[in-house]
Amino acid sequence: MSNIEQLFYKIDSEVEKEKNDKKENYLTALANYLELHEDKKYFEIVDNYTKEEIKKVYQFLVLKAVKELQNINYNVTPEIIGLYIANIIEVIFGDEKIKITDLASGSGTLFLSLTDKIKENSKLVSVDVDYSYAKLQQNIFNLLEQEVEILNQDALKPLNIPFQDVVISDTPFGYYTDEDNSLNFELCSSEGYSINTLLFLEQATNYLKDDGVAILVLPKDIMNFDENIKKFIEKKINFNAFIMLPEELFKNKEQQKVIVLATKKQQNILPKQVFLAEIPAYQNKKGYISFLENMKNWLDSK
Repeated sequence: MSNIEQLFYKIDSEVEKEKNDKKENYLTALANYLELHEDKKYFEIVDNYTKEEIKKVYQFLVLKAVKELQNINYNVTPEIIGLYIANIIEVIFGDEKIKITDLASGSGTLFLSLTDKIKENSKLVSVDVDYSYAKLQQNIFNLLEQEVEILNQDALKPLNIPFQDVVISDTPFGYYTDEDNSLNFELCSSEGYSINTLLFLEQATNYLKDDGVAILVLPKDIMNFDENIKKFIEKKINFNAFIMLPEELFKNKEQQKVIVLATKKQQNILPKQVFLAEIPAYQNKKGYISFLENMKNWLDSK
């Protein structure tokens, strides 16, 4: 049995026991277990398994928790999308120490992919409204000895953070139910609930530095602008890049998503010419290297 299998079954059996004893769901039990109050349990993990093995096991445990919930709002961002975003940040910012915030961060998948790629001492802030997710993140980042500030709040409410170099988000599915708060956004719906995707786009750009970049995972139909989005873009932001994710990452073509790079109007960090690309399957190493080279050439053109 591999180390990853061994650690998974070890934690899984403990979590199942806690779940049954306390009559709670797997996600809550997992968040509670990973507090690891007993030093012995903590050191059994950190002394015998690598950080990469711990990350992999955590991702499998979260997938099991989400599968049990069967709730579309608890979908897990595939690890590979986090790696794509990490590479994009690396291409744009190189060795700079930067401030990054993840809005609606869920189980923290994106930051787990980023932490090996970004410059040490960069400042990371993770925002999620769900208490179990926030607790889960706090515990896994403690276990991995990675400094991430966790804000357990609605990501669309005012945030007590400075302007950021990068704001990332795999934006939540569906509609935002706080109609009163949605009125604070220019991209709110004129009637009924507003679309989460649009509010997160606006919120992400609200917290950018002048030369900051929002890197957002959005439904591909975001590219079909309605009049409301067009007016907002003309007045407030730039769409600098649309990068289509590989179709095989999604159940069907309709669910396919795109990585969008957005900036403030006064920015000088990205070229004004829009970058359009499709990311090849990750197994296509040559194609992926070519994609990154094309992106670097685009950045050099500004």
